[in-house]
Amino acid sequence: MNCYETVARLHLYLGRELSTEEITIVQSHLTACPDCECRFHFDMRVMRLIHERCTIEKAPEHLREKVLQFARAPKGEQIDIDPDVEMEIRADIRIDIEE
Repeated sequence: MNCYETVARLHLYLGRELSTEEITIVQSHLTACPDCECRFHFDMRVMRLIHERCTIEKAPEHLREKVLQFARAPKGEQIDIDPDVEMEIRADIRIDIEE
């Protein structure tokens, strides 16, 4: 496997989406090629950074309850929502409550 083929498979390799045979081939190339190994470590750091920054924290329980109440209500039915909770819903999940 050459560098081009290895780099093309890095995201699949990092995502554990390759067959056992392909994993062995990619690992063998990474061991033998410092440039591709460097690229692998860079891609791994980027994936970790994205995972760390994009992890969603759990919303407060009162907000979750109101969102579920809103989601389960028949379309067009008015729901009384506390103005503060409404602002949280708009800010946190960016939905248009008026629809």
